[in-house]
Amino acid sequence: MAQPLYLTEADVARLVTVEDAIAVLAEAFALWRDPGTTNLPRQRAQLAAGGLNLMGAACEKKGIFGLKAYFAGKGGARYHVLLYAGDGSGLLAMIEADLLGALRTGAASGLATRLMANQHARSLAVIGAGKQARTQAAAICAVRKIDRIRVYSPTREHRTAFAFTLADELGIETEPMGDGETCVDGADIVVTITKSAEPVCRAAWLKPGAHVNAAGANAADRRELDLEIVVRAAVRVTDDRAQAQVEAGEFRDLVGAGRLAWSDVHELGDLVAGRVRGRTAASDVTVYKSLGIALEDIAFAELIYRRALAAKLGRPLVA
Repeated sequence: MAQPLYLTEADVARLVTVEDAIAVLAEAFALWRDPGTTNLPRQRAQLAAGGLNLMGAACEKKGIFGLKAYFAGKGGARYHVLLYAGDGSGLLAMIEADLLGALRTGAASGLATRLMANQHARSLAVIGAGKQARTQAAAICAVRKIDRIRVYSPTREHRTAFAFTLADELGIETEPMGDGETCVDGADIVVTITKSAEPVCRAAWLKPGAHVNAAGANAADRRELDLEIVVRAAVRVTDDRAQAQVEAGEFRDLVGAGRLAWSDVHELGDLVAGRVRGRTAASDVTVYKSLGIALEDIAFAELIYRRALAAKLGRPLVA
């Protein structure tokens, strides 16, 4: 077996795009119900200096398994994916995974939007202006012909700078808005990409037929949507129901109150495979609750590894 590769953030940036990530996730979720596909929900360990997060997955038909580990503390976060050969022959690569994670998180929303948003959707509202927000917008613009974008974050300088960045990168008219309600008003597609503990988007703001990607809150103590959005939604989807039962605060609240059953929440893999329809009427409100799962990371890492071999990128990982 060849010596494992170490791939940096710069290597990842040279090798893949958000469009690549969307294609990879579609392939991986098509195997969601395959007996050889396993996803291990995120485990968290709180330490004095910050939080350790660990998640793993296997995909037998792709011939891989692996894990993602990251530590988030006062000095920021560090992310790595370890990719292994599915036959047990050993480690293939260690990949720095900050950009990998941002691309696959955007791609999951892009894939859900392709399957759930109205075909004629043209306007996008983005609540949140952090580093994850750029790939959210890029992925949605890859699957729908968006012609206008509105953005909101609480800090004026952040939302203005972000609007200029999106307009420049995507070539689409982008306007910073002074509040969340004005940002969302009339939007065909809405993205929330924040770490908020309180809802940043409300049901009364949504137009009939809107599709919502709630992509930022991946812990039980965070909530981006008010509960009435989830109640109102005709279709509710997440990437992994088992992980949602631990991390999806909006769903957990409603299930605990007896207003929702977990059987009312579908998994993205069932949409990809055609077992569930993403929308039944143009006027439906639909919701995708993205948590970020290991299968997405591992499947995308496999593409990055193959392209690195072909491009002779990366350096040998010295034992």
